[in-house]
Amino acid sequence: MLYISIINVKILTLSNKKLIKGLKKNDPSAWRQAVEKFSDSLYAFALSKCSDHEMASEIVQQVFVKTFENKDKLNPNYSLKSFLYKSTYNKFIDLYRKKKSMSALHEQYYFLLEQLSSDNENDLSDKLKMMNLKIESLPSRTKEIFCLSKQSGLSNVEISEILDISLKTVEGHITKAFKLLRNELISSKN
Repeated sequence: MLYISIINVKILTLSNKKLIKGLKKNDPSAWRQAVEKFSDSLYAFALSKCSDHEMASEIVQQVFVKTFENKDKLNPNYSLKSFLYKSTYNKFIDLYRKKKSMSALHEQYYFLLEQLSSDNENDLSDKLKMMNLKIESLPSRTKEIFCLSKQSGLSNVEISEILDISLKTVEGHITKAFKLLRNELISSKN
């Protein structure tokens, strides 16, 4: 009985080695097999971490893209499954940190808006006009992305798909817009 389980482990190891070698050679059937074999379980794992279907799908997609980009670094002596799960966990942590950072920026934005609205009614109209002028003065691409996010209510993923740019680019422009607006509003209060 023990002998059989050792043979099974060897077969799995060889299968893992062959799969990784195929991935490194950019063999389409190896990539298809890896995606078919691991994507559902990676999605379930990501979903258990973030409880967001869209984010879980995004995580799994980014893990496979990153694996493809770094396929030359794959080691056939290590488990592909373990590597993919670790990558999924790390990608979740990265996105969680970014989301938390973006959430803090959103809170600052709404806090500034509340400060504006807490002023008396006469000043409110002037403050809103000033805010709109500040938004209009943003660099064109930053303004476009900011307006799609805050005025149209699109998610960062939707914006990246519409504008055919990376998610990181979208996040960078939104962060830049918040910083510029915050600095402008703070300097105009003084």
